[in-house]
Amino acid sequence: MRRFTRPRKRGKTGLNSNSDPPKLNILLVEDDTSTRRFIKSALTRCFPYCQVDEAAEGNDARIILETLRYNVVLCDWDIPGMSGGDILRWMRQHPHLSKTPFIMITGFKDAEHVLQAKQYGVSDYIVKPITIDVLLKKIQNVSPDFEEKSF
Repeated sequence: MRRFTRPRKRGKTGLNSNSDPPKLNILLVEDDTSTRRFIKSALTRCFPYCQVDEAAEGNDARIILETLRYNVVLCDWDIPGMSGGDILRWMRQHPHLSKTPFIMITGFKDAEHVLQAKQYGVSDYIVKPITIDVLLKKIQNVSPDFEEKSF
């Protein structure tokens, strides 16, 4: 079953114009619906002007990435279609995507997967189960222009 949310229409680059408030555009690639909802809900609560587009399969993520640009990609390794590792490797081979921060969120904690992700050019690596505090800090580390809301 294919599932991805159609991204809201933005400019050709996918990012907002200079007149708009700064916006954090995140692509969340996760096949587990409850995990995806949890992460999306936390991100939209914690970051002002955050937009989270979703893909449940690697092939859907690739289609989205071919047309829109993101400040950060959050991706599970073990997803249907292209794996998270395949998506990362594909992104690093394309000039318009090669510098996009990519955070792998996965249950794989073995050295082989971590080393592979580093070789592919991962920006950061989070082992599940995740905490929102850790996720927010990792996003801020790779996208320092965006600040968490103060509660």
